[in-house]
Amino acid sequence: MGFLVVAGACAPSTVSKPSSRLGFPAPDTGPGHPKLDRTAQRHIEEGWKALQRGDLGTAEARAGQAGPTPAARLLELQAKTVEGGQTPLADLQQLVDAEPQYAAAWLTLSFAAEQENRQGTAYAAAKRGAELWPVQQWAERAADLHTRWVDDRVDAARKELAAGSPNEALSILAPALAIDPESRDAVFLEVDSLVALGEFDKADDALAALPQDSEVLRREGGVAEARGDLNAAMKIYASIEDDPEALVLAAAIAEEQGAWQQAMNCYAALPEDWPDRDLRLRRAKLRWRLSVMPAYVQQAMSSDLLERGQLAVVLVAAAPELETLPGGRVPLLSDVMDVPSQREILTAVRLGLLDVDPVEHRFHPTQPATIEETREAITKLAQLLGLAAPHFCDGTGTGPCTTLDAPLRGDTVAGIVLNLVEREGG
Repeated sequence: MGFLVVAGACAPSTVSKPSSRLGFPAPDTGPGHPKLDRTAQRHIEEGWKALQRGDLGTAEARAGQAGPTPAARLLELQAKTVEGGQTPLADLQQLVDAEPQYAAAWLTLSFAAEQENRQGTAYAAAKRGAELWPVQQWAERAADLHTRWVDDRVDAARKELAAGSPNEALSILAPALAIDPESRDAVFLEVDSLVALGEFDKADDALAALPQDSEVLRREGGVAEARGDLNAAMKIYASIEDDPEALVLAAAIAEEQGAWQQAMNCYAALPEDWPDRDLRLRRAKLRWRLSVMPAYVQQAMSSDLLERGQLAVVLVAAAPELETLPGGRVPLLSDVMDVPSQREILTAVRLGLLDVDPVEHRFHPTQPATIEETREAITKLAQLLGLAAPHFCDGTGTGPCTTLDAPLRGDTVAGIVLNLVEREGG
């Protein structure tokens, strides 16, 4: 249904402050209000004054005398709204549909909808009215409705989720999301609740309703992690532009999966001044190097009972700089000539990390390594590379110490050496 605007000689638009006595503004105020001739303007002004003092009959009569204008229709509906009884929501909705730029009509619709506890309509109309008429009173009204009907519910739902009741949290969130489906706090909490219930597809659907910016993409990565799809999570994190923290998350997953090339790429893409960037990149490079080592190196790293030959392999593989250092001459060792680890053994012996039988000129590569010689070898390695040697636990003294117990495992020794070498860049 359309509304006619009376043409002809028109009075200047009347601009007045929103009424503080009613919850909505006068029909002839604010952006989008219709132009009125002098007669219509006078009737609207008198009708509004009557409405303010509670004389609803006079207000409606003046609305009828103002003629068929949107302002007169709004004054009539305002009077019916104040009367009580059934609120003219449908008529007000029809009016804003016909006059979508009429701020006073939107604000009246919001007031009427609130009277009927139609929270979604009340908030949407208040928000639209505040957008059209950006003054403090209407902005504060929209914000107040959002606080009461959305933010407070989000806070209550957050407490339920923290208490281990995700279903109750979702129940509380449902009306808040119906009112403001774009509320990030509400959507993110809904996602957290769905993840807690294992409803990963529904969590993805909830996030899909929001713009796909970096914050939302990070949440999608979190859902993929919770689902156990680490490859998907890593790809999502790595795809987020201009977000170093997301790159760190991607790199952490890559490390967990042993995807050291991917971890290297993520760390290399970080800003050069990012905390620990160089240290993390160096660590990833070292781990990548180890991951592509020959089978005998991998076997040494995973050995449950480390042999002397394997000890030499672990030391040199974890600290490859050793091979570039000068050292003494190595005697001919008859028992390492045909073993795959010959190069690492000769390097360890040449640098004095491990000793040999001076009489038989034998290294005994398959003999179990001892704790004492392993400690001495690691300490000597640290000295050669200019690193701080670890303090090994010996049952005396206090403070942090490095544990090295029998049986010696390859991954234990490798971890100690790698930690030493990785700290070189810190």
